[in-house]
Amino acid sequence: MIMITRTLPFLLLLRGLSVVSQVSPSANVTAVSIDLLDASHILHFLDVVDAFGHVSARNPDNASQFIMSFSIAPALATSQDLVTYEIDNATAIQLTFNNSVTGEDVPSGFIERYIHSQIYKAFPNVTGVVHAHTTSVISFANVGVGLEAQMGVAGSIGALKHGTPIFDYDALPTSILPEDVPHNLLVDNEAIGDALARTFKDGSAVVLMKGHGMAVQGLSVRDVAFRAFYTMENANVQSMATLLGALVPGAKPPTGLSARDASDASNTADTSLVVRAWDLWTAQVDQVPLYVNDLRPSA
Repeated sequence: MIMITRTLPFLLLLRGLSVVSQVSPSANVTAVSIDLLDASHILHFLDVVDAFGHVSARNPDNASQFIMSFSIAPALATSQDLVTYEIDNATAIQLTFNNSVTGEDVPSGFIERYIHSQIYKAFPNVTGVVHAHTTSVISFANVGVGLEAQMGVAGSIGALKHGTPIFDYDALPTSILPEDVPHNLLVDNEAIGDALARTFKDGSAVVLMKGHGMAVQGLSVRDVAFRAFYTMENANVQSMATLLGALVPGAKPPTGLSARDASDASNTADTSLVVRAWDLWTAQVDQVPLYVNDLRPSA
């Protein structure tokens, strides 16, 4: 009887500890989070993002959720900054790697997380999203010229007749963007995020954002990071081709790839080229102390 009495408090203590114990994320969530941190660092290393911009991943264990860091410069993101959000209304659920921090206790997220939530909502096959303020891309949106794929590695841009679609914030109706709210170009609610998502067209994984940047969708985190980088590179090529074409008698605009070439090149990149690029990029960011991926064993 004495033994039972002495043991009972210890058992109750163990039960109490089990209630507050951490539940480790699944192997699937950990794997996609490793890529998510790498992508944040890689996109900064490659000058696609600076202190601003963000990348996210659909939760592989729950398609109604997505994972991205809270509001922090992409270069500085670690596992302790990752948040799991509901796609519905971009509501914070918990820190992905610390489930004792939930709901309103989660640090403030990116104001523009609605870019991600509404793209995931509109496109069930999309599992990675990037938003970036890449300057070479903004120039095209600001003159109303869409990007067209100029090289195979940028096939996901597509070859639409008038180039990639352009999201014009100032063209939104007052039902979405009332006159009495700040017109600051930010996609800071569901309605504006939904309008952006509806701007995407079949044949292009990219939407340019006038005065703002771009939104890119992909079939994985690695895929969308690859697409975002080569969208920037394509903008540089298209700018130079446009300038050179103006020197030709009669002026010759860049023709870019055919729709067939762009589509086939994109499919090839998705299945093989991304791996080679990813291996190089992760090796590069590993050499820079600024970037800390505390989930990847080789980090």
